[in-house]
This record gives sequence, structure tokens and C-alpha cells, in this order.
Amino acid sequence: MRSALVIALTAIALLASACSGVPDSGPVQQVDLAAPEVQEEVIPYNPGPPRAGASPGEIVDGFLDAMKATPMSTTYARRYLTKDAAMSWAPGGRTLVYGERSTHAVSSPQVSVELEDAGWLDERGVWRGALAASQAILDFELIRIKGEWRISAAPDALVVEEDWFLSHFARSNLYYVEPTGHTLVPEPIFAPRGASYAATLVSSLLSGPGEETQGVIDSALPTAAGQPRSVEIRDGVAEVDLAGDLDEHSSADLQLMGAQLAWTLRQDASVNRIRLTLDGEPVVLPGYGETFSVDSGSGYDPNGTSARVDLYALRGGALVTSTGDSGEPWVPVLGRWAKSHGVTDVAVDADGSTAAAVTTDRTGVVVGELTSDGDLVDAPVNGTRLLRPSWDLAGRLWMVDKDSTGARVMYVDGERLVRVAVPGVTGENVTRFLVSRDGTRFVAVIDGESSDRIVVSRLQASSKGVITTATSAVLLPHPDTATMQVTDIAWTSPTTIVAVQQINSTALFQSVSLDGAPSGERYTLSDRVTGVVGSPMASARLYAISGWTLLDPLDRFDLELPSDLSDVTYQG
Repeated sequence: MRSALVIALTAIALLASACSGVPDSGPVQQVDLAAPEVQEEVIPYNPGPPRAGASPGEIVDGFLDAMKATPMSTTYARRYLTKDAAMSWAPGGRTLVYGERSTHAVSSPQVSVELEDAGWLDERGVWRGALAASQAILDFELIRIKGEWRISAAPDALVVEEDWFLSHFARSNLYYVEPTGHTLVPEPIFAPRGASYAATLVSSLLSGPGEETQGVIDSALPTAAGQPRSVEIRDGVAEVDLAGDLDEHSSADLQLMGAQLAWTLRQDASVNRIRLTLDGEPVVLPGYGETFSVDSGSGYDPNGTSARVDLYALRGGALVTSTGDSGEPWVPVLGRWAKSHGVTDVAVDADGSTAAAVTTDRTGVVVGELTSDGDLVDAPVNGTRLLRPSWDLAGRLWMVDKDSTGARVMYVDGERLVRVAVPGVTGENVTRFLVSRDGTRFVAVIDGESSDRIVVSRLQASSKGVITTATSAVLLPHPDTATMQVTDIAWTSPTTIVAVQQINSTALFQSVSLDGAPSGERYTLSDRVTGVVGSPMASARLYAISGWTLLDPLDRFDLELPSDLSDVTYQG
């Protein structure tokens, strides 16, 4: 299924209102994955009425075309329905997105439409994957009204083509909170461009987390009413009025409410501040008046409050750091590894204060603070074949070990070693893995006989931050599913990764969205690439490891790196 299928995730929220009115060594080479535009005004489109004398097939085609009305409205499509059908048709429960379609007159007055490259979204706008072949055939019943064909029965679904979504929707995030209440968690959606953008974001946010994310994310915002009483933007201030009693919420709850709204609404460039009221009573956050900035809530940053985009590497066994700019030297920050340990696969935490590395025999992990005389300690793990570790913001050091029975997932929290059963990952031949900084997503590459697989699982935590369970891993779509051989994966945002393959002398990069919706961003380099270095932070460059040169292909900038440099990585 092609790229635009991912753009439908918030169509239902808008329709509801319309209906009611891992590399070992080497330097780096940059690959730039362009971010999509967040918001853009759209050109109005008012579909025409049914043509006099139109055949049943033409009426159905006109009905489907009328769903492309801009701004979005079902009014135009309902003109192709009988009066009773127009009253009963409920497209808000399901959205179907397709690449191509064909219309067939099965037997008068019945018409069938076959959708190709189709996927579907549930009533909350959540991506549910590819549409089954049997579900991709839609049946329409028609009758004559005063000599003209009209649709008397239509599937209860919004049915739209991908190209239209590509032009009218932008990828966005809703922000919820992990169970301890310390960090926000982005959940990807797609929202309509234009004047309704902010209102759609708030409406979608208030729908709350779904059952499939129970134990993964929570929301401090009241969701009982289902929709905001109102969302208006005046002079850059988004006025959001919700149902609820202000006295029933603690100060901590109100701060989280403000943070969720601020991070969600800052994606709308027309919004600078927010005024939140509960049943008309203003919510006053500590340090603010009756309005607060969309830049507030920085303490809940999914990437960490002190995260940087410096590069780290091993040089002669010591850990060194650099910004990667031409005039910046590689500065030692942890030197004792060179004297007492042979290590590889370094991982630096998001605060840039602690590093971990796998011993060269891959049976142990060494941890140390980033000072030249910092103490080194052995993590409480005895492994067989440990992969590169990963940190989250709670200070958990995640590890995957492989033995004859397959992969075992675990993390170190202080002096505790906690094992986590990840269905679809545990026991498999895992070659790479990543854990999101917010501690809610586990991504793994699984080696197969003919093709690799990329899967994602959601990590479930208690209110005290103990993670012992995970959801069943979900296969992430990839255009090369049948033949894919993944060299490495890396973060490009908190909800997307890039996967690199080496095909002869060409490196192929594919963006992969962790909500399971196809992405389609695809790049190539005419070089032999052994790994990729990425970060979820927007300001970080994506680098490919190839040879011994730091290369920015956009600026034609080359930087020779020391030949004894290895394990280039970002923090976090």
C-alpha cells in the first residue's frame, strides 16, 4: 500500500462535526529525511450534484467523488442518496483509503466497487492495517426516484483515494503520558490542513487512549464528554472549554492537562497561547496567568529535558564526543575503558551523563559516568551474545541477549535485572533493537530465512514504572517485505525509524512509521553502508556509516575522521 494511506488517521473526527452541521566502526555520511509540512490551507472543492440521466455506475462514482469535498463535508455525497439513506448513512465509524478503484454493475440495480491497495481505520481514526480482499469489495443498492437513480444502501464508511489525502492531511501527534506521569508520549495521527487543524487535534486528543494502549499511556484530560465544548482561536490564543469540575483535579493533573494541550497544539503555527477552562472556569497553571504558552510543559519532553545532539564514539578504547562540525575536536569523556576493558557497542543515556557498552566477548555490559576518572561497574547480566544496549528516560538500560533458544529481553534498573516477555520477539533471532526514550515502544529486527522482519511492541508499566509485560509485536509494513535484508535501523523521530539495506553497491533507506501505517519515504546512496546513526530529536542529522569520511551530500562537505574511531552514535 502506498504512502498516502497513512494520511487518514483523523478524518473521522472532522467528519463527525461535518455530519452534524547497529554498526561496529566507521565514520558517517548524512542522509536527510525531509519532514512533512504540518499545516497548509487547501483549495475549496464543491462537487456537483448528480447528473440527469446518470447510470447506476455513474451515480456511485459521483458519490465517491463527492467525498472529496473541501473543506470536508458529507453534504455533497448525501445528494446521491435517497432521503432515507441520507438520514441513516453513518460514515464516521470506518474510513477506507485506497490506491485505485474499479466500478462494476453486478446486476441492476446493484453496483460493486473494488478497492485496490486499500487499508482501513477504526472509528477512533487508528490505523488498523490492510483491508482484507473480501472487505475491499463494496456493494451499493440503487432505486429510481422520479426516473433518476439514487443510492438506497451504501457502506457506512468514508471512502477516499490516497492522492486526495496526500494533499489535504498532515502527519501530526497527540500527546498522552506514560503511567508514572513524568514523560509525554506522542501518538501519531493525520489531521486535516487548514482552519480546522487545531480543533481536530483537540477533538482527537480528547478521544483518549484506546484499549490497545492500556497500561502503556494515560491521559489527564477529561474524556467523558468526548468532544470539547468549544475550540476557538483568537489573536493566536486557542480557547479550549472542556466539561469537568475544576475542584476535582489536583495541581499535578492540571499541569499534565496543560502539557498535553501545549505539546499537541504547538503543531499549529497559528496558536501561540492556550486558555483552558473547565465548565467555563479558568485553569491557572503555576507560574502562568489565565493563558499559558504552547512552549510550556518542557519538563515532560518525550526526548528528555537535557537531551543534546552531540556524537559519541570509541577511540582507542576511550569514549570521546564531538558535535561533528569541522572545527570541533573529539574530546575524551570516559577514558578508563581503554585501560581495563575491551568494549564495543556504546550507548549514552539521554542526559549525556552515563554510558554503557558491551564487552568485546558480548557476555557482559560495563556502565560508567561520563567523567575522565569515573568509576566503572558491571551491569548485573551474564549474557551469551548481547546486542547494543539502549537507554530510556527513566534510567532503564535495555538489553537483548541471544542464546540457542533465541532472544531474551531485559533491562537494568539500579541493581535490579528485570526480564520482560515480548510476544513475537522473545525467542526469535533478533539482530537489532531500539527502545523509545519515553519507554513505551520496543522495535526489533528479526532475521528470517528469506527476509527480515521489523516489528514493534508497546511496553506496559505500572504507576511506579515497573515494566514486566508487553503487547504482542506487530509486523511493520515495508515495500521489500519478501526480500528485505536489514543492515541497521535508527530513530528519525519519536514515532518513526529508518531501515537501511545494502543492495550491491547501493544503500537503500526506507522510513518506517511505528503506528504500522506505510510511510513511503525512500532514499538511496551509491555507497557501501555498514550502519546508520540517528536520533529522535528533530535537530539531529541522520548519518550513514561508510568508509572514513563525514559527508554531508547537501553541502558537499567532507571531513576526514581518525582511522581509530569506531562506534559512532548519538546519546539516548
